[in-house]
Amino acid sequence: MKQFRIEQIVLDQLSESVQTLVEKNYFSDEDYAISYLVDVVRFFQLNIDHLVVRDAPTYFKRYCVITNKVKYVSYRKNRNTTWYAFFEEYDDTISVVYLNNNHIIGHLLEIELNNSK
Repeated sequence: MKQFRIEQIVLDQLSESVQTLVEKNYFSDEDYAISYLVDVVRFFQLNIDHLVVRDAPTYFKRYCVITNKVKYVSYRKNRNTTWYAFFEEYDDTISVVYLNNNHIIGHLLEIELNNSK
């Protein structure tokens, strides 16, 4: 089994997301927002080896840290929200370099899908 790692920039982004989720009233308090995001991360950590892996659109190469190839997997958390984990694979490591949901980046994935038709 590969080592699962999350880059510090992703952890920082998730920390900021907690505040945003509470401020925009998506969640009533920070504890619930943290629990929600921990659940998302935990899902990817436990299941990334079993999910359909796709090459990420060119836009997401900007998040590469080690390699020049980023891939992604998705997790439909509920009927309105799908989360995407973008990662690099090297040695025995899967390193998440970007994590976000369809509300923020969905249009970037749709553009790439439409251009490939």
